[in-house]
Amino acid sequence: MRIAIIGAGPAGLSLAYFLKGLKNYEVTVYESMPEPGIKPCAWGLITGIEDILPIPKEAIISEIKNFRIYHNNKLIYDIRTNSKLGYIIDKPLFLKKLAEKLDVQFNSKVVSKNDKYFVNDKILEADKVIMATGHYSVDKSMTIPAIQYITDYEIDKEVVEFYFYSGLLGYAWIFPDREGAKIGIGGYAEILELKERVKQILKGRIKMFHGARVTDYGVIEERLNGNYVGEALGTVYAITGEGIRPSIISSKILADSIINNKDFKREFKKSKLYWTLNWHAKIIKMAKERDPSTTKLSKILINNDPQLVLKFAIGDFNRLDLLKMFGRSFI
Repeated sequence: MRIAIIGAGPAGLSLAYFLKGLKNYEVTVYESMPEPGIKPCAWGLITGIEDILPIPKEAIISEIKNFRIYHNNKLIYDIRTNSKLGYIIDKPLFLKKLAEKLDVQFNSKVVSKNDKYFVNDKILEADKVIMATGHYSVDKSMTIPAIQYITDYEIDKEVVEFYFYSGLLGYAWIFPDREGAKIGIGGYAEILELKERVKQILKGRIKMFHGARVTDYGVIEERLNGNYVGEALGTVYAITGEGIRPSIISSKILADSIINNKDFKREFKKSKLYWTLNWHAKIIKMAKERDPSTTKLSKILINNDPQLVLKFAIGDFNRLDLLKMFGRSFI
């Protein structure tokens, strides 16, 4: 079977990796850009992915061992641990090293015309085409804006900081970089408002400014047909914006479904990933409808056990955890 994967991001490349070397599968990844990892990103990766996908040592900037959470610029939680909670990775290098092991065609733009796919104006010969095109193939109404400054501000390499604000359904962040820090913000607001809010925590000399939209809808049910994966499928945690890890996990589920000839929709809906992604999206939807000022969410953030907040943030929660955090009235 000839499989064409469109997009050389975390989802597309990891899917190709999981299918690599298997008999009867010829997998090619097509990427319109000249190299991977160009989309703006804070480069955070929660631990666990290394169990299914190798992370080159040279792509690891640091191990995350400390989460700090602020509300209206006041420190609420300072979660420290001796074990790693995740990594700050050099995402372009991580993807480049992964691509070197695969058949990836860069500078290869794929378009659909009259139910056929063309790559650089030539017919794309494939038995199956899988879209791993991120937010670019998602309706704008399902996404939110995010902006980020690359600065020379030095922060402890093991620390990541999250800033929540009254009146903003979203958050700001400070993540370490190889040299300096990434300082950004995303949420349900206009770019001008986001820029004004992030000024409060902006430090150091600005080396670069960029932005992107992030899928914030939850799983797009009509795309559970085995032809979409990663952010194009909606695999981004709506409250935190985390997308690298859930996108890779979605690719593992799709690869296993293809290899074992199982129904992807059924397999994906059985996964913890599906359930936790949708709960993040439900909480966002309910907050927009019932709590536009984010008053209730702020109280939940401040009054709960920080370890429980962390579990929810990274998608490692169950029904009991939801009840403890949000109560029956909010859920």
